Formats: sequence, structure tokens, C-alpha cells
Amino acid sequence: MNSKTSMQDIADKLGISKNAVSLALNNKAGVSEELRYRIFEAANQLNYRTDTKTKKKRGNQLVLIPENIRNDKIFYYEVFWSIEKRAKESGYNAIICGVTQEMEDQLILPELYHEIDIHGLLLVGVLHLNYVRMLFDLGIPLVTVDHYYDGLQLDAVVTANAEEAYKIVTHLIDKGHKQIGFIGEINKSKSFKERWSGYQNALSDAGLAIDTKLEALNSTPAQLADHLDAMTSMPTAWFCADDRIAISFIQTLISKGYKVPEDISVVGFCDIEAAQMIAPRLTTIQVQREQLGYEAVDFLIRKIDFGGSPAKISIYGKLIERDSCKALG
Repeated sequence: MNSKTSMQDIADKLGISKNAVSLALNNKAGVSEELRYRIFEAANQLNYRTDTKTKKKRGNQLVLIPENIRNDKIFYYEVFWSIEKRAKESGYNAIICGVTQEMEDQLILPELYHEIDIHGLLLVGVLHLNYVRMLFDLGIPLVTVDHYYDGLQLDAVVTANAEEAYKIVTHLIDKGHKQIGFIGEINKSKSFKERWSGYQNALSDAGLAIDTKLEALNSTPAQLADHLDAMTSMPTAWFCADDRIAISFIQTLISKGYKVPEDISVVGFCDIEAAQMIAPRLTTIQVQREQLGYEAVDFLIRKIDFGGSPAKISIYGKLIERDSCKALG
């Protein structure tokens, strides 16, 4: 048997594309289980071998992030870690590089881009649209992570924000809550706007009225306290667009004499570490940060290897039920 068998040899034997063989042998979606079985069978017959221990380095992936999230230990650290890990497993170097405000304003590429051979770009977080357009125009495979841009059809891996917001608001509705407020600056964050949309859809599908007086869409903590003081009636539950808002809001409620969840239930989104350290512990949606990083790297490698039309991959989260919301009698 020939130990130098290639994927093309397997493809020729079965009369299929090399792409299909690659997807099957790398355990990727895109081929049926029946075809996957036939490909593995042919690979065994032809004595196809892959030696992962001597896997050749395939190149460099440049991971660009806004400078302000570079040291974010609350959310993005796990995303960065999983990107580096997955890239290494796949034979790539993932090099994380901060983008300063000046670089964005003046459309300056990182120096590293000119110094090493870059095979693909990962953009994590929110960069200015003009800067992203410049990067896209370089013609290098590019995937955005945790954000997408309405003005550009880019490959993206994001959290299923609307769907997961729908899930947690439905959880409140199932516990008997009919008046549910929303807190989040939707004009500053695409993620928040999607979560607000999921919140409204959940209320609408449950036949509940959407009361805009219960929506604090542009509130700093100080403004939120004023917003509460101005309310004539308080909802029984609030959905906060992320955990940091929820934790701050719970502290505001307690300072005003409310008990959580006895008087008011509060839920969040993200499942940051502090969510299970506060009292009461926060019910929230757990964003799959590790999977975001893994999927982004795998997606970028597929773009490097095979190209293809732009697509958006949404990663579902997980409802984590703790102590900050209660069922109404």
C-alpha cells in the first residue's frame, strides 16, 4: 500500500470532490454520515495516514482587537485563549494585536501585517466600519467574532443574541411574570439591540403588551435610579442586556429598599464570573465564549482552504438558573 496517499486519491476513488474528503476526515459538517463512512472506508483501504505529531506549521492568523478590550478579563479573555489554543491545534500561530484609536482613525495597519506572512484575519469585538472595510479590501480571508457589520457582508461568528434573550424572557413568563422591563443602551451595542428584539418577540408571542415605559434604553446607573423614581408602577421582573448592568441594577434596587427576588426578579446575559458571586446569585444566559473562539478559527481555516460565499454562524447559549428570579404564586 502507498503511504503517500493523498485526499485527492480518495476523492478520485469515490468520484467525489477533494473538499468533501477534507470535511469528512476533519470531522466537519457538510457531508452525510453515509458518505463520511465511505470516505473513512476508502481512506483505510488506501492506507491514508495523517501524522499530527509532525504537523507542519500552516502559517499565521492575525487577531485584531480594539485596544480597550485587550486586557478584558471579564469576557474576552476566554475568547482569546480559545482562539490561540484552536489555532495551535490546527497548525497555525494566532497573533493577537491591539488596534489603537489613532490606527482606526487614520486607517493604519499593524506593523506586524507588513513584517510577517498573514494567511487570515480574525476581528474580535467592535472596530470602526471604515477600518473593517479597509481590512476586507486587503483580500485576505477574514472572520469577525462577537460582532458583525450591517454595511458589509462578512463572515462572522456571533452569539445568538435574539434567540437567547427570547429564551430567558420566556423563562420569566413561564414563572408567571407578565410585566417585564428591559435595561440596555441599544444604540451603543448591536448585541444589546438584538437582545431587546428577542425580549420584545418573547412578550409578543406570549400575548403580553409591550410597554415602552418599562424600557430603559439609554440609562447610566444614575439615570436608571431617576428612571425608577419616575415610574408609577414597577414591573415584577427586569431583563438586563448584560450581567454588569444586572449586578449594578440589583444594587440600585436594594439601595431603594427593594428585595431581590422577593419584590422584583432580575435576570442578565453573559454569565460573567461575578454573576455567581453576588447575592442573590444571578440567573443569566451563559455565552459560550470558548466555542466562539473555536468556531471562529475553524471557520477562518475553511475560508483559507476553500473560500466560499460569506456566512454568519450563530452560537446558542445556555440558560443558567440561580437565585435572582422567583415564580409568582
